[in-house]
Amino acid sequence: MNTQLQERKVDFVSLNKKVLAEYVFVFKVNDAYTITDLNQVHDKHQLLIQGLENKNQQLNLMFVDSVFFNILSDVVLEVLLNKAHSFNQYMALNTNCISFIGNDECKYLEYKFMDFIHFMLYSNFASTMPYNGETDLNRIYCLKSINEEIEYFSIYEQFALKKKLLDDLILFIDYAKSTIVGDTVRLCLKIQTKPQTSNNLI
Repeated sequence: MNTQLQERKVDFVSLNKKVLAEYVFVFKVNDAYTITDLNQVHDKHQLLIQGLENKNQQLNLMFVDSVFFNILSDVVLEVLLNKAHSFNQYMALNTNCISFIGNDECKYLEYKFMDFIHFMLYSNFASTMPYNGETDLNRIYCLKSINEEIEYFSIYEQFALKKKLLDDLILFIDYAKSTIVGDTVRLCLKIQTKPQTSNNLI
């Protein structure tokens, strides 16, 4: 009798300087300010969020939480102001917890960021296409440990990987893709793993 089982296809993915997501946020300059250069932004209140340039990406974020777009738009401003360059650094800013969920519920942010990382790692969630609801269980991510050994993270080690990436993912503004036209500011946020070093990612 012929078996119906097919050999499982495994995709090994290196996390060496890998861009997991790229979002272009559209802001309006607050009427009280004039901004012609991003270096002139010194306070979050100078920019008012309008939306993401790609509407599919904005709708996809709702699968994390109905307010997650607002959280991520605040993240991009903290990155622009050079106050945070990882999710852990963002969570360490007390004002964020107060703004969104109150002082006693800061764990909410960690839970939602880990959900967000999960979607980026195991689905088409961060693409410019509508999220298809599918999880790719065949991806195995590879990291180089401190002792130079390769660590492999399958779906079964996903919690440890997501916890690690809360600190190891780099959040930065791609200034080459960010623009100011009139009172409209577009900020391109990139979410990327660290480059290879002797004791870091492969």
